[in-house]
Amino acid sequence: MFLLLITLFSVYAGNGDIVIRDQWMRPGAKKMATALYFTIENNGSIADTLYSVSSDVSKMIQIHETYSSGDMMGMREVKFIVVEPDSEFELKPGSHHIMVMRLIKDISINEEVEFTLHFKNAGDVKIIATAKK
Repeated sequence: MFLLLITLFSVYAGNGDIVIRDQWMRPGAKKMATALYFTIENNGSIADTLYSVSSDVSKMIQIHETYSSGDMMGMREVKFIVVEPDSEFELKPGSHHIMVMRLIKDISINEEVEFTLHFKNAGDVKIIATAKK
């Protein structure tokens, strides 16, 4: 049963080296922005790079990081995330995340949204994220 649950909540890329798990997003309103979070596991022997994310739910999606400078905090776009071999990278609130901007519709709690993650080596990986608070 436990293995079945892991399989249901994980997505394996082409050769199985990249595993996406714990994907979720915040609810959002049409024309506004929300955020997508997940963990990338790289079980391969070479680094891989997430360089973009796409979805039919938004007109603009960017990879972002939260940073602090003195007493100020902010967010800025990063062009890619490198996941080293035999490691994982967690996108989470207050850290790296995916900004989903200019939503074309409202996203309600418990709604599921499909995204495609674009990796340099693993290629395109489709995931389903559930909206949560």
